[in-house]
Amino acid sequence: MFVKRTFWKLSLPGNGDSNSDYIEPIENGIVIDPTRRLSRKLPVSHVFITSAYYYPTSKSLGQNAIALNMVVDSVNFNVEEATYNVVGSNGTHEKLTVATSKVEGVPSCRYTTAMARTNTVENLMKLEMESNGVKVEVPFKMARYTAPKPVIICISPQFVAEQWQMFLMHVHVANRFGGHLHMYITSMVESYFELMREYEKRGYLTLDYWLRMKFEQAQTPYFEPNGNIEWRNQAGAETDCLLQYKEAAEYIAFFDMDDILFPATYPTYLEEFNAEWALQPNATSLLYGRREHEFIKAQTMSEFSFTELVESLRSSPTVKRGKVVVKPETYNHTWIHYSWHEDISTRHNVSFPHLIHVQRPLQKNGNNNITQLWKMEFGPLNETIRAEDLKEIEEDYWRIRNNSRVFEISKRLPYQDFYLPIVFKCYYDSFYGFIFDRVRRNGPMQCPNADLCELPQRDDYRCIHSDAEYFSGPHMEPFTFHFSSNSFWSKDIGCYQ
Repeated sequence: MFVKRTFWKLSLPGNGDSNSDYIEPIENGIVIDPTRRLSRKLPVSHVFITSAYYYPTSKSLGQNAIALNMVVDSVNFNVEEATYNVVGSNGTHEKLTVATSKVEGVPSCRYTTAMARTNTVENLMKLEMESNGVKVEVPFKMARYTAPKPVIICISPQFVAEQWQMFLMHVHVANRFGGHLHMYITSMVESYFELMREYEKRGYLTLDYWLRMKFEQAQTPYFEPNGNIEWRNQAGAETDCLLQYKEAAEYIAFFDMDDILFPATYPTYLEEFNAEWALQPNATSLLYGRREHEFIKAQTMSEFSFTELVESLRSSPTVKRGKVVVKPETYNHTWIHYSWHEDISTRHNVSFPHLIHVQRPLQKNGNNNITQLWKMEFGPLNETIRAEDLKEIEEDYWRIRNNSRVFEISKRLPYQDFYLPIVFKCYYDSFYGFIFDRVRRNGPMQCPNADLCELPQRDDYRCIHSDAEYFSGPHMEPFTFHFSSNSFWSKDIGCYQ
């Protein structure tokens, strides 16, 4: 493939940078300057609009509200509380308003997740971003006003996903206690994806696209966004899920696939969360700590037994930073663990139970090299799982497993790890080793991101990958906008992030 490499001279007067006039290498518009990715100022901040929602009514956003979920270059100027001009029209009336924003990112990444909000005309038909008389129309969705269940569990984006055993554990536990999974997928082994589709047909979950960001056209240079945003823009996925179900769910939980919650006292999540909230009525969230666990996983669905899985669970004394459950009217945006803008005094810490964090699934046969890379002590299970719940979950699993279509899919599921150890080592090298084991590294803290992981492709396991049509607006200052539309599942991209 031909890569166009040019040099742009950028004159940025008044920014106090001795290098305000400089020659910068550019490849297809992308700035190649890794050593100054957090200090190099560019003339325009490029914005990818992940999603936009319209609310005729909202308990926390007001009447005819607009919520924009975006990724913004945060280095060129301060975007902590940036404003955006928004034009809404309904065929007879047009209204320009200013959207205020909050960011949910970390300073070690050039791009940050941002949520902007405003109020517009009723019966919105057209949404545009505006700057200095230049406008671009952007797609929007109507927010949900009904939910499959009162508790929605937003699962962070999955890529090169192959750990179907972990999914079976989570989806059946959630179903037992009245939760509905909302799953974001970037890429997934095809047979595993087909299995998820069967669960979606039965109402256990909703599958959603999580796209790589692309700037289709750009008249000004930019840093590549996917490698310069925290963990695949995970905060953007959690915020998208929150904005989707804001007026529909009673509670929304922001979990990873390996975060499993068993209620300690009540038979449903709804009752358990209500009881915890009653302990601190002014709470804005419930924070559940995550206790590390390992378990032995079955090689096939025929061997899979929920009872045996639980019997193999071993607990660590380590309880990591938790994840929150919120009443959606108390949150308008979030980071990965909680919102940076939340008053910590109103974050209710749940002392028990903890999330069962099954980050270390062990193979029955085959090496488990991750145990050598990230050493941790484990002992007997230290969380409560009721026998009657275990029995019902086991029966629920076999009801699905005995379906002929599911049985056919099960024969094609991966039976050994391939991508897990590759991704785990990449994560460890780029972030976890430095944070948890104090592994020495050269230079400052990098953006927590594994976008440069080398992921080998296999002929025997192909992946389904999310894709879409991508669009770029005209040159605008200070923000130029990019977005996608018409998302679809592709078999042609491969097993990549």
